[in-house]
Amino acid sequence: MQLGDPVQEGPDALAARVAGRLDRRLSKDDSAPVALALSGGGDSLALLLTAGAWARAHGRPLLALTVDHRLQSESVGWTRFASEAAHAVGADWRGLVWDGPKPDRGLTAAARAARHRLIADAAREAGARVVLTGHTADDIAEADWLRDRGATLGRLRDWSPSPAWPEGRGLMLMRPLLTERRGALRAWLTEQGA
Repeated sequence: MQLGDPVQEGPDALAARVAGRLDRRLSKDDSAPVALALSGGGDSLALLLTAGAWARAHGRPLLALTVDHRLQSESVGWTRFASEAAHAVGADWRGLVWDGPKPDRGLTAAARAARHRLIADAAREAGARVVLTGHTADDIAEADWLRDRGATLGRLRDWSPSPAWPEGRGLMLMRPLLTERRGALRAWLTEQGA
């Protein structure tokens, strides 16, 4: 291999990197569940598979939480897929629903706030102190692009308090995929047959 050639990775490299990040932040000797936000998209599915392997290896319960915002007719199918994926890796799963009226303006921000509240409530009820999310390096780039155009989004960090208040009190968010690129995650999922 020449200097500057792309680094070739084995099929377990992504899982090993995520496991290392989880090892640095989470106790292996804890019976409290680790919660995971699972939309059913590629980023959260890669997180589910890698975190599921870590949880099984350390005997930690994993609780996947899926929010149906009731905004699209396909959401029922996505929720079913998320449930099946979570159970396939041995995780507990809960479906959460954002019911009630939706605002005419600011729907994206309202949906994000509702999602954080629902996930925080469910995580705390289950005894979790950490919620894993599938944000990637691409999410950082997108947020930076939006901020350059006037958006007031906060910066994504790998470890931060839950933004939901009071529902998220005492909860931390961990983003173990934050340095990974979305394309690499998709390639890894393809290798896994997912």
